[in-house]
Amino acid sequence: MIPYVKMMPYVNEYDTPECKTLAETAKKSIRTPESLGLDRCIQCGACTASCPAARFTDYSPRQIVKKVLENDRSVLESEMIWSCFYCYSCNLRCPRNNSPVTIVQVLRQMAINEGIRVEKLAYFLEIGEHLGENGASKVPGAGIKNMEKDLGERWIGIKRKLEPIRSELGLSARDVRNTHGEVQAILESTGYFEREKWIKARVQEKGIRGFLKTDRTGTSCTEKKKNSGDLGFESDREYTGQEALTV
Repeated sequence: MIPYVKMMPYVNEYDTPECKTLAETAKKSIRTPESLGLDRCIQCGACTASCPAARFTDYSPRQIVKKVLENDRSVLESEMIWSCFYCYSCNLRCPRNNSPVTIVQVLRQMAINEGIRVEKLAYFLEIGEHLGENGASKVPGAGIKNMEKDLGERWIGIKRKLEPIRSELGLSARDVRNTHGEVQAILESTGYFEREKWIKARVQEKGIRGFLKTDRTGTSCTEKKKNSGDLGFESDREYTGQEALTV
């Protein structure tokens, strides 16, 4: 049995409706198209055979669908549902028009609602905080480091000199409308900030550090990233939200 924990606030009944079985919840979710072929699944394995994640991990869309059809709620606690990266290859290859990727999306939200694997959201807190404060998104520090490694020094040089390069090429300056107030109003009305507080509390309960702006030691996580060699294209103190990181 999954232990009881306080549910995530502002859970959308249309997103994860309360149903007797996992299959019913998946079919009735607002995320799910009416044409979903969940009940028509023949367990042929075409989804797993075409899945990039299944090549390198134990991830199996076929097994996930099987557990959902059997109403095996242990799937909500499985690490497997977090290996999908939404390429939709499974949906494309399915002869029955099933969509394991959509089912995984519903399962993830159900798990999060019940406080299961909430630490998976820790990486994205930086994006959410920045969006709420500045009205613009950003690439997390960890993502920047991956780009630096994958794209090399030439990319770093171009990134740091982007505006002069655009001017030299005769390109107009990027005109990004200031929608800070609008973005904050949307986040407020949808209950985002309450969800963010809830996620932070769950993350702290699990002892995960380095994702929140201030950890239990009182050290700024932004400062930590600078000390660890992050390029700092957008400092939390200096970035005005007028332009997002463009890759």
